[in-house]
Amino acid sequence: MIEGLLDGLSGLDTHWFLLLAFLLPFGETVALLDAIVPGEVGMVLLGAAAADAGVPIPLVIAIGALGAFAGDSTSWFIGHRWGYRLITKWEPIHRRMAKPLEVAERHFEAKGGRTVFAGRFVGALRALVPLVAGTSGMRYRAFLPWNAAASVIWVSAVVILGAVFGKTVASTVDRFGIVLTSLVAALAVGLFIRHKVRQRRALTEEASDTAPAQAERER
Repeated sequence: MIEGLLDGLSGLDTHWFLLLAFLLPFGETVALLDAIVPGEVGMVLLGAAAADAGVPIPLVIAIGALGAFAGDSTSWFIGHRWGYRLITKWEPIHRRMAKPLEVAERHFEAKGGRTVFAGRFVGALRALVPLVAGTSGMRYRAFLPWNAAASVIWVSAVVILGAVFGKTVASTVDRFGIVLTSLVAALAVGLFIRHKVRQRRALTEEASDTAPAQAERER
């Protein structure tokens, strides 16, 4: 399947090819689209297809980096403009998010730039970090250089990976993609269960600690 997709990408007109190079990283990093847009895998495939089709790799990297930068900036703007209002508007969300947001504000104030840079290389955080940066009050002029540097380095890495290894990477993804996805899903479920167990244990311990004090007060 992946090799067939590679052949299809290689046959695209250059303009459509470059538009895709922009839209994949843009769509993945815009809030709420990262779960449905396969930006990282897509850029690896585009790198491989560009090498086959003779599309200049530096041009693909430049357009892709612009898309990643624009996507992160859009997520930052959404967080900056509406994030806190959305969190405080609905009480159930506010109860759950008020404390994490307070922690995030302190975190980004102390080392926000490094967090923005590192978040670009972690798929699960790629859209979340810019959104939280905007919501927590990180200034755009502080966000911009770290985001720009991370976008260029990330896009360069994934596109060059595809261009250099080409169909070898595609065949590996095609062969082991379902297995890797299953392993990641199983790991996620395991972590969720562990979190719930620890949460329940903490509540039990808290109840045990407060029960004697409450009994003493009732006396």
